[in-house]
Formats: sequence, C-alpha cells, structure tokens
Amino acid sequence: MTIIVRPDDVRRQNQFGILTALRRHGGLSRTELSAATGLSASTVTVISSSLMDRGVLAADSPGEQSGQKRGRPQVRLQPNPRFASIAVMRLALNLISADIYDYSGNLLGSRIANVRTRAMTAAELIEATISTLRVALDEQCQEIGPLARIAVGVEGIVDGDGKVFLSSPVIDVRDIPVGAALEAEFGAPVELANECNMIAEALRWRAPERYGPNFAAVLMTIGIGMGLYLNGKLFSGIASSAVEFGHICYKPDGALCRCGRRGCIEAYAGQHSILRAAMGADTGRMLAEEPEAGAMEELAAIARAKDGPERAAFREAGRAIGTGLSNLFSMFDPIPLVFTGPGVQFLDLMKESITKALDNPSYGLPVSISVVDEEPDHVALTKAGNLMSALTFLDGNVPAGDMASKLTLAHPVR
Repeated sequence: MTIIVRPDDVRRQNQFGILTALRRHGGLSRTELSAATGLSASTVTVISSSLMDRGVLAADSPGEQSGQKRGRPQVRLQPNPRFASIAVMRLALNLISADIYDYSGNLLGSRIANVRTRAMTAAELIEATISTLRVALDEQCQEIGPLARIAVGVEGIVDGDGKVFLSSPVIDVRDIPVGAALEAEFGAPVELANECNMIAEALRWRAPERYGPNFAAVLMTIGIGMGLYLNGKLFSGIASSAVEFGHICYKPDGALCRCGRRGCIEAYAGQHSILRAAMGADTGRMLAEEPEAGAMEELAAIARAKDGPERAAFREAGRAIGTGLSNLFSMFDPIPLVFTGPGVQFLDLMKESITKALDNPSYGLPVSISVVDEEPDHVALTKAGNLMSALTFLDGNVPAGDMASKLTLAHPVR
C-alpha cells in the first residue's frame, strides 16, 4: 500500500518539533535548533520565520559580539509569551484553584477558593469553578495573550472526551458538565483530566530518558491513584480516564471506601483509612473528610517508635498497595514505579510489606520492584502535567493565520 504524505503534514510536524525543542531546551538559536531537531538549517529558517511572522515565536535582542567571533550575532528564539494564555485549574476536596500562564509557560497569577465541595450541587460546583477562574483572569494587571486553553486536573474520573466530571470523592453528584460550562463562559477549549494521569504526564515531560516508555506513578494521599505510561503513551480507558488503581478490590466485603464500595486498596492504604485502622475505629464507617494537619506525622512517629496498631496499619497499607501492584504486573510486565504525594514520607513503614506482597510470582517468574523516584509534591506535578498537556496541544495546532484567536480544537498532533 502506498502512503501519501502531504507537504502540509510534514510542515506541521516540523513546526511542532521546533516548538517542542524550544520548550525542552529554552531559548535556542536557529543553528542550535537545527542540531536539536535534526532539521536542515534552511528548513529551520523558513519555519521559524513563519512562526515569528504569526507572532508564535519571539526573538531575544542580539548581545554584544565578542572580539573573537565574526559574523552576525546569534538570535535566540523562544515562544512568544503574549501569543496566548492558558488557565490551569484544579478541582480537589474542598478546594478549587486557577493558575494563569503565558505561552512561554510563565506563571502570571493564581487564585484559590476554599469551598465545601461535598455539600455542593452540580450547579454550585460549576459556578464556583467559573467564579474562581474569572477572578484569576480579572486580577491580571498586565496585557496577556488571548485565553487559548483551559486545562482542569480533577481528583476523580472524567469521560473519554475530557469534558464531564463523571465521579469523584470530591462531590457526591455525578456527571457534571464542567467542560461545556467553562467553554460557554470563556470561549476557550477545555480539557478535564484525572490528576494521576497529569502527574505521569509531568514526569514523562520532565525526564523522558529517566522514566522511559513504561512506568507507573502511584499517588498516595487521602486516596490512592495511578498514572500509567505504556509504550510511550499515557494509558486511558475507552470511555473514561480509567486506571482507578485505588479501587481495585483488595479484600472482598472488606473495609468501607470513600467510593462507597468495600475492600478497595484505598480503604486500607489511603491516609484516612490508615488513621481509621490505627484508631481501631469501625471499618464500616468513614472518619472525617480528611485527616487533621499533623495527624499522619504523629501516627508515623508512634509507628516508628514501637510495634502496635499504628505500625500494623501502615503495614496493612503496604500489603494493599503491593497486592494491587502484583495484580497489575500480572497484566503487564513489572514496570518502574514513581511514588508521589505526601504519603511518600511514610514509605519506610510500608516498603517491607509492599515487597512481600510482590514476592508471589506469576507463573513462577520473580517479580522485581524498581522504584525510580519519590515525589511528595503531587499538586505541583498535577499542574505541570496540565500545563504541558495544554501547551503541547497548542503547539501542534498553531493556526495558519496570524491571529492567536484562530486556535481551535481541530486535528491535534499526537
């Protein structure tokens, strides 16, 4: 079969490659861009000139020539900050945040709203989300580019199109059309994404050579989650964001989980669940929405000091996580792991039981665990993943004309 490659597709891919190189390496000269992308000097010149004409790229002013160099000074190119702006939002338990970035990825301003999400209706959550973003945009004193993309990281499940908040412990209501509401209000394309997926996206973007094409980012907070990269692509479900690692069954008819079911990994390994077990509380009931500040640290200190219910609770949490990983590795070969979130500070109390749970080999093959990194700041990773996902989309869909307002959802580059 003959494959026809259109010149426009080649030009678009080369354009995307140039923008990607600039994001990875910072400001580069055309000569450096040619080396970074493998494109010829003439191709880089033609494409970069076109991008500058359309306002996508900006050039630094040439510096002074040194006495040892001849010829024209090297001009460094970079994404034009004013070409577009991006809103990165986060919907979490009792919190809504909005960060505004320019096209170069610089943070321009932030807004945080502390609200009681569990008590909200769908309409109230949407209104609070819109209000938070509206205030963040109104607080911008400087001239910014047109709002070209709204990326929303959520604690919960979203639909395959990234528009609907399907289900979450953040709020008791389901199927909330957050994406459509934001698009109608602000006139910019919106994409909702599970926070664990965005954590994996951020890690992969930050150091692709370190994490490789296959790795899992395990999130350890009040809940338990996972972002999964397989064969160089972020894994998601057919109809939803999927990879609900924390809700794999660990003990049928076991402890009550925040999701309403019983026996989930999260019902034993989430911070809320570890506290419940250490206190000897009824596992058929939930405690307060989230642990009080410092409660987990105090519990861990006791567990490190002596054997008792506190240490047993952390040990059981490790068994739950290890069993879930063992089940995952039965479907996929063992892959490198990155543990993220505030729970990583308690991994010393869980690693032994995680390892023991993985000692049960599948078909006689040993299961090895490779922990690449431990990253406690999951919020920063979630935001970074949302931002880079949005910027990558925009870079792959730069309009042919000279106005940033022509940015559309059509034909994303993958």
